[in-house]
Amino acid sequence: MRRVLTILLLLAMLARGRLPAAGSAEEAPQPVLRALLVTCDRFVSQPETTPAAQQNAMLMKSLLSSDAREYQEIRTECDTISSVEGFAQAVRETFGEAGDNDISLLYISTHGLYTANQPNLSASLLLSDGNVEARLTAQALSNVLTAVRGTKVLVLDACHSGAFIGKGLSDFAQANPFAWENFYVLCSAGGSEESWYWRAEGADALHGAGYFTSILSGALNPVPSIPSDRDGDGKVSLKELKTYLLAHYAASTPQIYPENSDFVFYMPKDGAEQTADVLSDIRFEQTVFSGNVAEIGFTFRLNRPAEVSYQLIYDQRGGWDFSQAPMIADGGEGTLLPEGTYRRRITLALADEEQDVSGYLMLQIFSREGERMVLHESRLLRVFPVQGDVALDVRTEPSFIPGRGDELAVRVGHDVPCALTVSVLNAQGKTVRYLAVETPSRPQRLVPEGTTLYWDGRLEDGTSAAPGRYMVCVKTTVGGTDYTVYSPYFTLSEEITSG
Repeated sequence: MRRVLTILLLLAMLARGRLPAAGSAEEAPQPVLRALLVTCDRFVSQPETTPAAQQNAMLMKSLLSSDAREYQEIRTECDTISSVEGFAQAVRETFGEAGDNDISLLYISTHGLYTANQPNLSASLLLSDGNVEARLTAQALSNVLTAVRGTKVLVLDACHSGAFIGKGLSDFAQANPFAWENFYVLCSAGGSEESWYWRAEGADALHGAGYFTSILSGALNPVPSIPSDRDGDGKVSLKELKTYLLAHYAASTPQIYPENSDFVFYMPKDGAEQTADVLSDIRFEQTVFSGNVAEIGFTFRLNRPAEVSYQLIYDQRGGWDFSQAPMIADGGEGTLLPEGTYRRRITLALADEEQDVSGYLMLQIFSREGERMVLHESRLLRVFPVQGDVALDVRTEPSFIPGRGDELAVRVGHDVPCALTVSVLNAQGKTVRYLAVETPSRPQRLVPEGTTLYWDGRLEDGTSAAPGRYMVCVKTTVGGTDYTVYSPYFTLSEEITSG
């Protein structure tokens, strides 16, 4: 009996990657990578998005094909899966042979549904072939993937997708069904946000566009170098990817699980044939303004002749107002700009000079070569108020257990854009971790307005915090007035184990 227990323990340690390498007789086998890309453009209950989701699948397939780890299989299912069982069958067929050391990536681009003030586990993704439609809930998705051995990577490009991991919600999440060591999740939006946008074309037609996957693809373009590879080690972690997306994707707030994860999401092939983006090196002079007039200055490099257009979208009435955001062609409609470096300025008269205004704007930069139009930048711009009370507050969950995969949700309330410094303090009042440092806020569609952040229970040096009582401190400055608030104490508990 003792021998059997020893073997089982050894297998468990190998599965979690915790067996010391020193003295081992052989190296761990290289992981086998597989991918399943599921997209839906035609629906029964929602507007059609053709061909946006299918184009997203093409972008993802091209991206994964250039990964140095080489995917053994990249399977695409576009408008072919319309039931949970059909989805489960595709997962079994694609990942059924995965071993404990393998990596299985699932990408889904579709409509996402979530009702505010409902349990986050009620959020769902629509599976549809245009004739039959079904809802895939977070719990159902977790149940299907739990049977897959090895590491599971989820990329969810859908409205409200952050609800699947309990992030970006006005209230605290009911649960995160992916809070396990072998799940890594990237979502295009917080649970309260949309990430698909529409503009009217004619009396009774709608045109859909999803921008997240385009920006994700640009984040991992290795020509001339990977822009999201912050430490220059030739690979992109999930944490690096989120940092890039927050800076260059404004339409919604990308979320990840786990926070601050060093899991390698992408590693480019050496010498892979790549084409430099037609438009690159986009740099903004500033992205935060205050007062009644803002001048947006930016530069970019055009690597070959192309048309360039801009779209300025205002955050109004609880969402991005695309109906009042026409495309502006640089040099006029149909103008082909020659290769070179360009500097542009846009002046905004934000309101009557006697009024104090604040809010969010989004500037998008497109290029067109022939019929191909590409979004290169979606930059969030903030206008801070020059005076007024920010109505600052903070609350947290009463307790969490990092050892079982929990992350502490921190809900900061503020009714105007502002720069937040958020820190975790121990029972002696000493700062043990910064969650944000002078970080400008962004619209997350919370009710009431505010910002969500998450603590994984680690200190500034990356080690685990000791069990005990902690609190959160939030600071900001508006119109020269400093504001500071503290949360009630919460408890960081040790992992509960059975005897």
